[in-house]
Amino acid sequence: MKRKIIEEISDAELNLFNKKLRKLKSFKGSGTELISLYIPYGTDRSSVMSQLINERSQSSNIKDPNTRKNVQGALKKIINLLKQIDFNIPKNGLAIFCGNISKQEGKSNIKLFTVVPIKRLETKLYWCDSEFNLEPLEEMGKPTEIYGILVMDKNEATIALLKGKKYEIVGKFRSNVAGKIRAGGQSAKRFEHLREEAEYNFYKKIAEAMNKALVPYIDKIKGVIIAGPGMTKETFLEKELLDYRLKEKILGTVSTAYTDEYGVKETIERSKDLLKHTEIIREKEIVNEFMKHVIKTGLATYGEKETIEALELGKVAVLLLSEKLNKTANYFECPHCGHKETVITNENEEVQLNCKKCGSAMELIEEKDYIELLMEKAKVVGAQTRIISTETEEGEKFWKIFGGIGAILRFK
Repeated sequence: MKRKIIEEISDAELNLFNKKLRKLKSFKGSGTELISLYIPYGTDRSSVMSQLINERSQSSNIKDPNTRKNVQGALKKIINLLKQIDFNIPKNGLAIFCGNISKQEGKSNIKLFTVVPIKRLETKLYWCDSEFNLEPLEEMGKPTEIYGILVMDKNEATIALLKGKKYEIVGKFRSNVAGKIRAGGQSAKRFEHLREEAEYNFYKKIAEAMNKALVPYIDKIKGVIIAGPGMTKETFLEKELLDYRLKEKILGTVSTAYTDEYGVKETIERSKDLLKHTEIIREKEIVNEFMKHVIKTGLATYGEKETIEALELGKVAVLLLSEKLNKTANYFECPHCGHKETVITNENEEVQLNCKKCGSAMELIEEKDYIELLMEKAKVVGAQTRIISTETEEGEKFWKIFGGIGAILRFK
């Protein structure tokens, strides 16, 4: 049952969710003026609105005038948003973050962000602090699948954890195994014995480090790959020094030329069959397929204008978006005539808008990640969305050469 639930969360949804959390984590308030509001599905409307109105009343007691103004402004934005959506809370709940994110002392820049959790939200919370409270969401975004990688020879070993599209080096070791030329005066037999002892101690040290790094994640470990040049990796496995739970997870061995971080990258590249279900390999494959269509078949397009046009015509089968796309969709509403408008801006670009109908200053109701807006457009036409990182060589090319936005087409 757990596996089924995990698969219902697409890679794109998970990547966008984590991208939002990283952005929210970067904001710091000059005082306790950043508000976090968690509303589970089914929460009583009157209880939430009453609390917000009460908090707004209580905020008049804040001594610092700037903090008081910012908290009251943030509460007004949150109340307006909930009225605008008529308290229509998604099935997984809703998290709202609002406050003054300006880095300039004395300057106010109150922004509102919403996050729909990728799993059902159980926590009802109102929190006001100098940073947003992300704890109830962060656990949801953690990788559910982890792979262990060991690259080694008799001189060096590197241990890494592959989590989603990123790998983390958790151990680097050098051995004390002597070369094959023995020191003067030592008998061949004694020299060989010392060499074997040093080799075994090196293997033992690696195994202990592997056990320490991987066993705490044993329920999430989906596989372990042992790599490196020559036969050392096989010899290491024959010693049976690994925890029995890790031995059961070994997917196979891979030959590589390197045993450092380059060896880890090489292992991932050469383990496509062993890692075929991982996010990083799926990303490499979809970008390569996109580039193949650009060069050979013409069943691909790229660039913002061209891709959005293809989306609107229903041509798109798979929408590719780089996680480096840092634009914002700003939702404005006129407080006098109710006219609504959406404006796309670059990250941190401020915009003020007058109503086209009555000329009044429009109010910024909500900001949404541009990627999320494009994902919604893709859903309307039944297209898949893939968010591409820059952790892979292919992802970096997609960002630098194609501008981070493109699509594989159903038809030309």
